[in-house]
Amino acid sequence: MNSFDWRNATPEQINLWRYASGLIVYTTITRLYFLGAIAGSEYLTYNAGKLYIALECGPVDNILPVDSYIAVYNQANVVSSWLSETRPYWDVTAAAVRYVNNPCIVKNIYFSRIDNVGYTQFLFNGYRLNV
Repeated sequence: MNSFDWRNATPEQINLWRYASGLIVYTTITRLYFLGAIAGSEYLTYNAGKLYIALECGPVDNILPVDSYIAVYNQANVVSSWLSETRPYWDVTAAAVRYVNNPCIVKNIYFSRIDNVGYTQFLFNGYRLNV
């Protein structure tokens, strides 16, 4: 998947492209690769004129010992799914529930924005469609 014509795409990626690109009347396509801090990133802000098509994306670490997640919003700014790979365990020394938060990379998804609790880093590899 190294070109705008998607010649090397899998059938799943082609279906995603056909569906997601029909959701917005776009004028520009921008290739994006992002691995960095979620805070202050463009992925947190809703804009009806943009849509992200992710070949892979997700949280890659966390800072809080709590149940962490990333909420994924569709083009209508409504939560469509949650990205989380949290495992609770009982800490016998503290006599409390603790959480182990692991990377949760998903493939072939589209969204308009994300919301974050507990994770600090975000990975995005895909395209942004703009009006």
